Amino acid sequence: MKKKLLYLLIISLPLISLSSCIDDFLDADAESSLTSEVIFADPTLAESAVMGIYEQINYSAFNGRLWPYKGLNNDTEMHLASYGGLTETDTHRTIAVYNNKGSDDFMGTAVSGAYSAIERANLCIEGLEMYGNPMPDTKLGCLLGEALFLRAWLYFELVNWYGNIPARFIPLNSDNLYIGRTDRDEIFKQLLKDLERAAELMPWAGTTAETMTILRPNKAAAKAFRARIALFAGGYGYHVYGEMNTAQLSNDPDLTIEKTYTIARDECWDIIQNEGKGFVLENEFEKIFKDNCQVKLDAGGESLFNLPFNYNKRGNWMVAAGVIHAGAGGSGSPASGSDPYTSVYQGGTHGAVPTLFYDYEKEDKRRDISVVPFRWANGKQELATVRRMTPGKLRAEWIDLSKGMLSTNTNDGITPIIIRYADVLLMFAEAENQLDGPTNRAKEAFNRVRTRGYGGVSQMAYVESQSASKGAFLQAIQNERRLEFVGETIRKYDLVRWNLLKTNMDKVMDDMRALRSFSGAYADVPGYVFWKYKSNAADEREIVYYGFNRGEIAPGTSGDLIIDQNALDAWMAANGWIHWNPSGNAKPLEKATPWINSNSTSGELRDVYITCIYLNNPDKQLVCPLPRTIITNSQGALSNSDLGY
Repeated sequence: MKKKLLYLLIISLPLISLSSCIDDFLDADAESSLTSEVIFADPTLAESAVMGIYEQINYSAFNGRLWPYKGLNNDTEMHLASYGGLTETDTHRTIAVYNNKGSDDFMGTAVSGAYSAIERANLCIEGLEMYGNPMPDTKLGCLLGEALFLRAWLYFELVNWYGNIPARFIPLNSDNLYIGRTDRDEIFKQLLKDLERAAELMPWAGTTAETMTILRPNKAAAKAFRARIALFAGGYGYHVYGEMNTAQLSNDPDLTIEKTYTIARDECWDIIQNEGKGFVLENEFEKIFKDNCQVKLDAGGESLFNLPFNYNKRGNWMVAAGVIHAGAGGSGSPASGSDPYTSVYQGGTHGAVPTLFYDYEKEDKRRDISVVPFRWANGKQELATVRRMTPGKLRAEWIDLSKGMLSTNTNDGITPIIIRYADVLLMFAEAENQLDGPTNRAKEAFNRVRTRGYGGVSQMAYVESQSASKGAFLQAIQNERRLEFVGETIRKYDLVRWNLLKTNMDKVMDDMRALRSFSGAYADVPGYVFWKYKSNAADEREIVYYGFNRGEIAPGTSGDLIIDQNALDAWMAANGWIHWNPSGNAKPLEKATPWINSNSTSGELRDVYITCIYLNNPDKQLVCPLPRTIITNSQGALSNSDLGY
């Protein structure tokens, strides 16, 4: 253990600004003095070891693969290149469309990196428990809580990706080097215990030097994450003891719905009772994500914990889930010097399903933050296409330029929000409703999130209208989570725990067909859209647009038809509107092209672009097969045959 810890310490020293003591450390007789007892009894050295866990999370395969591509596809987010995933082999596109194979290895190095981070956490936890005398609110106690939290987060992500995985909660040794799959029940039970202890050990945010930033966990983060895991433990999933590829509830008496939802409710209620202790519900929805893009990392806002990446050095978050910044027509990198925010291509992997924009009411302020119909081409906005709308919470135009424009599309360093206070409120409402129905406490928590979404206008009347029964209230919460957390990589896993993944994906395909035909719930959606620059200034980069609100139908148009060209031309001339062109602003059209084309074989919503949301039944591929390298290196302990591969 001594050699492992020495390595851990050396590589992580720079991460916590201990450069002044590096020379002294390297000059020391490490073999004789840096035993695990010395390291974990010393707060400074122990902190260095814990920082080594983060170092592994910053490894390129982890932050460039495991994180950016999680959660696709579902009823809200859809890989923009899903069509390609139908025929490819072993890519992030094939994962998104549920085209998995037992031989896939795209995530091999990423999963290995996650297990390396878990091993570092195991070493730290063992060392701190043996030698640190960790007590609540002490430095060593906080470090133990931090290591427990990070290990829980890593295992939770792996379980979501791969289901019943090999799980070790002590450092590697000859007895546990090659192990088989551990049922998620056992993993979740351990994580619930670990996070309970972590919350006891760590203080509220903003009360110590370590908790002044959202890049390190605190009591609220541990409690919130424990609540999230409890809901997942009480929800649907694959089990070692269950029928192959069939989601079911746990049969463990410790993980009944009543017990797990009680944990979630109680943890969330405790957080709510302590609101203001380093976290708040922001008044403005937009501020959460502007702060995120500007790398504002001080505790005191809505985020409880962010995944720590180094700005412009680590992380593929903006390029995966951001608004598109590209060259002419939305292709390639911007022309040199044309885009003031980035010199390289950004965005274009995560898309929003085409119906999502129209599923918001126009009064909902979250819509124009969560989903955008535009892209940037050579530094100017232009309308994209109906099937290439993207989540809008990550925008290069929101970055703090004093930190420098983005210069890489593989290591932007934006820190993904792992969990925020709005999630606590909605988890509380869901758990309270499950246990006691739509109580006043549940309705108030729900109302706070929705009211913020509507710019502060109380939504209690709506909440009351959804409170006739436990089932109706749950359905309203499920929809609210869809509108609140677009692009935050949690939707797919919510659908899995509710056993609604395929059901809702099939519904959204039906919705896309209804949108294409201007029928059903989408009968009043305009077929034509128009744009103009926000001002006449020569350096204007932003546009305004018309035709995206329901009923906002231009004169002379009906659906995707122009029925009175003269009326349309006169209206456009009077208001300065310009035809949308799918090729971009630089190529004006003489005649309007429909944004939504009812043709099922040639339009942007043609059948092949609708049905490519999945290739195989997503309910039978809720989790991916373990990467080939993991299987190969297991010495026969692991196989993907138990998943049907």
